[in-house]
Amino acid sequence: MLKSKPTLAVNIGGVRLKNPALAASGTFGYGEEYSRWMDLNRLGGIVVKGLSIKPKQGNPPPRVVETQAGMLNAIGLENVGVAAFISHKLPFLRDYKVAVIANIFGRTIEEYTAVARELDGVSGVDALELNISCPNVKQGGIQFG
Repeated sequence: MLKSKPTLAVNIGGVRLKNPALAASGTFGYGEEYSRWMDLNRLGGIVVKGLSIKPKQGNPPPRVVETQAGMLNAIGLENVGVAAFISHKLPFLRDYKVAVIANIFGRTIEEYTAVARELDGVSGVDALELNISCPNVKQGGIQFG
């Protein structure tokens, strides 16, 4: 009797991941930053750094402070913007067999919608993740969180 090889594949919202290991948004940049230290193909998916309709500079340094209990950060949602992600960051990720989940954010529902529209149907983007976890963001963060 043949024994089948166990699989760790999972299906999340219609997106098939070859395993449940995801690089979380905000911790892994756009994937390229970590590609020299690990084979990205070993991941089930990459949730890219949050994307807004326009590029965002983020907070001035220092952005990270070590504490006895871990660390605090205030990056300020720095990102290249959705258009630059599609044209400059996504082509790199398309070379890997890994699900790409775009984390998106905005100050208003209209901005969330605009980013989602830009990514709709784009080859290489498998799903969207809404960033509603930043209630401290000026101009609207609390209304989503």
